[in-house]
Amino acid sequence: MLMNAVPILTEILHALKDFLEKGEEHIIYINKVPITPEDREAILDVLGEGQVRVYYESKTQPAEWRETGIYGVWIGIIYDRDRKPILETIEITSFPRLASSQKEDMEESVKVLEERLKEVVRRAQSEGSEPEQGV
Repeated sequence: MLMNAVPILTEILHALKDFLEKGEEHIIYINKVPITPEDREAILDVLGEGQVRVYYESKTQPAEWRETGIYGVWIGIIYDRDRKPILETIEITSFPRLASSQKEDMEESVKVLEERLKEVVRRAQSEGSEPEQGV
């Protein structure tokens, strides 16, 4: 029996329009909404399958996102350490925020890359060759 498929799909449609017009991202916490197996099947059938899958491999909370056949609509699943789903989302965005590099992580990566580059330069100098600048 369909209970919430139509309201959820309508919410997705409005959120996609808002995203295009205003740049507002939207998340539906699908496992927090009462849905029947028929609702789930109808939603997945309407949204279809996309071409992109993103996996976040973590020992504590692995996750995956898959693009649907409706560009800008992603399905996300966060798992516990036993790979049981603990959070399911439908995200209206160009790319899932949690799957994106976070600014703090990128700032740390700048430091890591600088150190690694220094090591490569030291090795190159000790071997007698001068590395090119601006690689």
